[in-house]
Order: sequence, then structure tokens, then C-alpha cells
Amino acid sequence: MTDALFRHHGGGRYEPTGSARGAWDPGIVHGAAVAALVVGRLGTRSGTISRFTIDFLAPVPFEELTLELDEPIGGRRVQRRRARLLHGDRTVAEALALIVATNDLELPDKALRHHTPFDPDAVPDLCEPNHGAREVIGHDCFDSESVIVQRMRVEGDPRIHQWIGLAGDVVDDEALQPIEVATVAADYAQGAVHRRLPFGDWSYRNAEQTLHFARAPRSNWIGSRCDFVGSNLGAGYNSADLFDEAGRFGQAAGALVIETRG
Repeated sequence: MTDALFRHHGGGRYEPTGSARGAWDPGIVHGAAVAALVVGRLGTRSGTISRFTIDFLAPVPFEELTLELDEPIGGRRVQRRRARLLHGDRTVAEALALIVATNDLELPDKALRHHTPFDPDAVPDLCEPNHGAREVIGHDCFDSESVIVQRMRVEGDPRIHQWIGLAGDVVDDEALQPIEVATVAADYAQGAVHRRLPFGDWSYRNAEQTLHFARAPRSNWIGSRCDFVGSNLGAGYNSADLFDEAGRFGQAAGALVIETRG
């Protein structure tokens, strides 16, 4: 099994492992690993994360990091919880979760019925990452050691469809959470960008990532239906509809900084 992305050294201290290394630069942590670390620690027992937003304020160095969590604030129905990821005294990422109190409702079927292209009885083998990605990227990293991506073609739909899984846990002393995999799937909406902007010619980094959830995801695999819109101004966004074994549960979008490579 692949190493966990982070080793927990007690309190809010986390050390990234080689499984979390970034693709653009081996000296930084992959954004998907950062988002998974933060979202998995932001939840509460009494509510559902309805929205999760993370802003990447600076490259996250491949060194020990400190995660600071505020206590939830708000009312009975809606609360907000903030997190900061620090390298030394410098904040490198900030996140905000909107948490909605859990209720027990019986919505009409038409409000719950959403078509899914991801048949839970046809989940591919999501056990082994693409180690060959190392040859393209130039070093072992999150893409070659941790994330598992299987593309799927859907007739008549030009969007990218992919099954997403993780080869290991996010933190070494905690079991993998489906919501952590969901943030990774959101980050890998980059697959829709790569199809139009070749990796060798362009860089396209997420400046932030925002996910909306109707409910908590329920499986350790996530189906992602992705798209991309860019511009000549160097800005753009990717988006993803998110599915699990029970159907559609969320939607994600990320702001992109687009630059030429070299």
C-alpha cells in the first residue's frame, strides 16, 4: 500500500511524504493533497459540510506544516469553520467550511433523482496508481504514487469522465474518508484542461477550489464529469460534477492561473 500523504506528529503538525509531492515542482506539496488534508479535519459530528473552499495563497513547501482550526461559529442551522495551513509563521493556504445542521426529511423522488453515468456495479480496479506518470513529469509525485484515475467514454458527451481513487490514506493515523477523495477528484478536473492545453507547453495551477455538497460522499471512489473554460488573459476555471455509489452528491469548480511553460 502507498504511504499516507502526511505523517501526523501530534497537535496540528503534519509532515508530507513523497506520496504528496507536487507535479509542477518537487519542492512543493500537491494541491490535491493539501485540500484533502484540510477538508478531512474540518468536519464536525453534528452537521454536513455543504460548501468547502480552499485558497492556495502560496506554494506549500515540502516541509512540516501546521494546521490551525477555528471553532465553528454561527447559529443552529448553519455554522462556519475556518482553517489555516502554515509553514512556520507564513499562511500558505486558508479554507472555509459551511456546515449545515443534519435533518431527517423525506423529499419527493423527483428531487432526489439525478442521472449518473457512473454505474456502481461497473467500478474499475482502482488499486494501483499510474507509476508511468513519473516518465512524463520527471520525478515521483502524487500523480505517480497516490492518485488513481481511470477515464471512461460516454457516447455523445464531450466532457471528461473519470473514476478517481487514492492508493493510500491521507493521514497515517486516520482511515481514508470519502470527502478527502472528493476533493482530490475536484482537483483532477484538470483532466479537462490537459486535453486542450498540453502539459509540455502550458501550466495551469489551481488558485482555489470550491466544492458544494448535497450530502457527504459515501464511497472511496468518486466519479467526476469535468469541463474547462479558459481565456487569453491567463485566467480560467475547471468544473466537475461529482458522483459516488449512491449517485450525484456534489459539484466543484476551481479558478486557474494559466501560463506558458519554459
